[in-house]
Amino acid sequence: MLNFREILARLAFPLVIGLALGATFYFIQIQGIAINTVTFPVVFIALIVIALLERLIPFRSGWNKNDGDVGNDALNLVITQTIIPRLFAPFGYIVLAAVTAWLAAKMGNQLWPHHWHLIAQLFLALLIAEFGRYWVHRWAHTVPVLWRFHAIHHSPNRLYFLNAARFHPVEKVFFLLPETVPFILMGTNPEVLGLYAVFNSIHGLFQHSNIYLKLGWFNYIFSMAELHRFHHSKIINESNKNYGNNLIFWDIVFGTFFYPKEREVSTIGLYNPAYPKDYVGQLKAPFQGEVDKPADFYEREDYYHDLVKNEK
Repeated sequence: MLNFREILARLAFPLVIGLALGATFYFIQIQGIAINTVTFPVVFIALIVIALLERLIPFRSGWNKNDGDVGNDALNLVITQTIIPRLFAPFGYIVLAAVTAWLAAKMGNQLWPHHWHLIAQLFLALLIAEFGRYWVHRWAHTVPVLWRFHAIHHSPNRLYFLNAARFHPVEKVFFLLPETVPFILMGTNPEVLGLYAVFNSIHGLFQHSNIYLKLGWFNYIFSMAELHRFHHSKIINESNKNYGNNLIFWDIVFGTFFYPKEREVSTIGLYNPAYPKDYVGQLKAPFQGEVDKPADFYEREDYYHDLVKNEK
């Protein structure tokens, strides 16, 4: 018989994400409240619940100890995840508005299926955004100049909800493109984008959380913590897998799905022990010398063989 910990491990994610989406849908569809008014309190409440769950049923107790990373992650939450998207938004709307109008004139206003149920539109938005995010993320691991920026996200030595925010501002702009451009061009309605923002934010917090989760078949749909922890592995053959941001669908399609059910991730983080840990140091890191493993390490036989030897 399952104990309380095991029950919570199976229900925490679907309950929290389901209630969050349900509340968002209720307030914007039934109560007619503006989506921008709804999203922040819903995500904030979910954040508090996730933080409490990390204390109640931690995946690893040691990961609940401050590693000197909270200040860095808090700055990333404010600057990279809040200010940067708001600075980018006017560019998207101004530059792409003319293209959207031209497409509408040529093809009518049927580029986005507004007649679908809102939840169905959300899953369509996820599939479209995930395709672009998948390839940008995969290139961030395999193109050397992009890895310089992405290494920051892999620099923590533990996973907990707040380091979901840790991205270099330059890279954040690249990741924003597949999440904004297709939907502006297709004329997606604000309600769908609001639901996407709620799902994306809460899923990201769970994905990096230090919560003991057992999601079973959900791991073949969502790119959740059990899969994403391997993406943060110090073993490169594991970290170059599971690129999905919200869904794992495109990893399954393109052969990068990794789910060893018989074991857990070991050590996470970067190979370079001298990699800066502070916010300013990480802002400068992509522009200063060799950073951690080269993204093209497969092409460097001496480096690759040393890594394989260390991984055994």
